[in-house]
Order: sequence, then C-alpha cells, then structure tokens
Amino acid sequence: MCGEIDEQVLVGQDLMEHLRVIARTLDLPDDAPRGGAPRDLAEADGRAAYMEATFRAGLADALADIARADEAERVDALASQAIALARLAGFLAGQLPPEADLFRATIEALTAGHAEPREMADDILRHRHDHHHHDYHHHHEH
Repeated sequence: MCGEIDEQVLVGQDLMEHLRVIARTLDLPDDAPRGGAPRDLAEADGRAAYMEATFRAGLADALADIARADEAERVDALASQAIALARLAGFLAGQLPPEADLFRATIEALTAGHAEPREMADDILRHRHDHHHHDYHHHHEH
C-alpha cells in the first residue's frame, strides 16, 4: 500500500510538471478572467474567439484545481475533471434540438482535444531536436 501511495505522489508530481509546461506553452494566466459578455457570435471569427477564451479559462481553472489537490490525488483530480467536463459538454449539447447536430461537433472537439497534448509534445520535441541540431552544426562548422 505504501508503495502505491509513493507511486501516486510521483505520478502526481510528474503530472503537475507536465501541466505547468502546457500552461507555459499556451501562455495561460494563473487566474484567467472571463471578461465581458460573448460578442460577435453570428460571425465565425467571433465564435472562434469566444470558444478559445472559454477553453483557455476552463483549462486555467482546471490546472489551478489540480495544483491545489493533494499530491497523491492529482491524477484522480485530472481524471475526474475530464469526465465531469465531458458530461457538461454533453449536457450543454443536449439543450439544442437534434437537427443542430451539436453532438457530433462535441465528439469531434473531444477527439481533437484528446490528441492536442500528444501533438504539443511532438512539436516541443521537434523544436528541441531542430534547435539542438542547428546548434551542433553552428558550433562545428569549419
């Protein structure tokens, strides 16, 4: 049992470091104010801006909650949030009539969001490799 708790603490610590990198990469504020009322939602750019602001504020709130959780419960905090927020997305999507087809868009957004951390990690690794490769050639030219 003690080993499991120690492992959970280590996993939680790794998770927090990973989430801090995501927050820095996305330049999320520590306390993301929501701002005023949504605007220009009749236009695609307005909807995109509103959805991005909502996503960033929700992510900042989620990261802050996870950081406040006990080290041994951070993984559970993240998992619980993911499930609860997916439920919230489904609940909100269910408010519109079926012909609005928001369910499909919600599932697509869930799928895209699930892939984002992996894509971000790949981009970071590619950037580090390219930077290291460039430095190597720069320092070893004759």
